[in-house]
Amino acid sequence: MRIVYLTRGLPFGDGETFIIPEVQALLDAGHEVLVVPRHSHEAIVHDDVDALLVRARPQPNRVRLGLEAARTFARRPGAIAHAMWPVRHSRPRYRILLNAVATAEGAWLARVAREWRADHIHAHWAHWTATVAMAASRISGIPWSFTAHRYDVVANNLLDEKLKSARFGRFIAGYMLEMARGMVSPEAASHAIMLHMGVRLPQELVAPPFRTTPVVVCPGRMVPMKGQRHLVDAAALLAARGVTFELWLAGDGPDRATIATQIREHGLQERVKMLGVVPHASLLELYRSGAVDCLVLPSLDLGGGIHEGLSVAVIEAMAHAIPAVSTATGGQSELLAGAGCEIPQRDPVALADALAGLLTSADARRRLGAAGRRRIEEGFDVESIAAELVRRFAGTEPLGTPVPATAGGAGRSPRP
Repeated sequence: MRIVYLTRGLPFGDGETFIIPEVQALLDAGHEVLVVPRHSHEAIVHDDVDALLVRARPQPNRVRLGLEAARTFARRPGAIAHAMWPVRHSRPRYRILLNAVATAEGAWLARVAREWRADHIHAHWAHWTATVAMAASRISGIPWSFTAHRYDVVANNLLDEKLKSARFGRFIAGYMLEMARGMVSPEAASHAIMLHMGVRLPQELVAPPFRTTPVVVCPGRMVPMKGQRHLVDAAALLAARGVTFELWLAGDGPDRATIATQIREHGLQERVKMLGVVPHASLLELYRSGAVDCLVLPSLDLGGGIHEGLSVAVIEAMAHAIPAVSTATGGQSELLAGAGCEIPQRDPVALADALAGLLTSADARRRLGAAGRRRIEEGFDVESIAAELVRRFAGTEPLGTPVPATAGGAGRSPRP
């Protein structure tokens, strides 16, 4: 198939790394993918995006988009009217103008998709990118779909209209799917499916060597939602108990200075290392090489859809049989149930207790790591997920067909 992938910025900027394995799996399976970022003004900071860069077609500036919409209207006024028709349902009302602008952008994408001879258009995010993709589909006649991730479900921007127009809408966690179904009509709900984001399963696992000082890594931007301040408090409790450990904070962001001050105030400079931004490939190499004994992500639910959807950072570590500790926020419970250590949010004592149980027992780490690996094999193998997406793109699955239980992995085992 020839598939257009509409993103917010990938392969530019520093977000959406979770899409990379999916696109690569489609390419590896012999499909053609054209990556179209809505915004490309940021420098390229990703690694592993060479295959995407040569297939990228950045959206042009507003002037060119406006001219494209005007030309399309002059030639095919009925097509533009058809694309604009769902915009009237926008709520709140201020979104009418914003959705109209995004719909006008769809005129350019429709031409690009037609000229590239695309079979399908897929948008990541159910908010503005999906508005653009819906318009492109209505203008070009090329079928489309979207993946919803978290806040974009809560935003509910024309979600009913988008689901009814799309071949399917994909929600990456069960709780998101149920939330969406409660927002839309039965007809729209019949187009909604749950299908996880996937990761590549390493075929060879390296067990961490015995270390007198186990290493805990916390990957994530230093923003309030990630909860690193509670983790530093938990680290202070572990140190006071005499537990031996090293904590690596991999990331940067607006909370960095506050967290650095907190580390100094607790006297943890020798135990807690701030690594700054760690390239994705470098982080995976730490996992592959056995340099990490445990992963922790103490995320918070800040309300208004600001919480973890279903963390790919945790999924990646579990794929390498690294035991994971995280909070019961968003879709994390679906991932961790029986396969990771789930703790309440904003609770440094519970976090310290969970980490202490793993840091003081290599056997406990091995058992939890093996359970996590099995969980990823069963539901998060990107090759199986990409194959399921292609079936949905092609329309070979009737509406309402559930995703197979093995869509995210078929129990593949790593070589020893």
